[in-house]
Amino acid sequence: MKTLENSITSPTKNFTVTANDTNKSNALLSNILYNEMEHFSKDVINKQTHIAYPIPQLYKLQILKNAHLGDRLLLKSQIKKLSQSELQLMVVVEVENNPNENIICKAVFRFPLKDHISEAC
Repeated sequence: MKTLENSITSPTKNFTVTANDTNKSNALLSNILYNEMEHFSKDVINKQTHIAYPIPQLYKLQILKNAHLGDRLLLKSQIKKLSQSELQLMVVVEVENNPNENIICKAVFRFPLKDHISEAC
């Protein structure tokens, strides 16, 4: 029997920082980074039927370093917590083309599960 925990894979996504994504100092704008992370979490969850609302709710955000023009970013996902009521998905952003700067940002998004919502009704 397939469960939610083992049916979600750990996909990745690449994103290259362009001039349209940066400020005057050639650093990646935080709203662009957040939008990429949010869209990525939606893509991961989109095909799951157990999710009540496939709209990510930001739970925690840590911006550790800046990304800069020309950086190739790698977005990864991992299930942080799975309970009867919600799924917490962690998205980690790394600079792929610079091994000295590993993780630049982490975020945890929450998604309520359908079974819990039906029990509350």
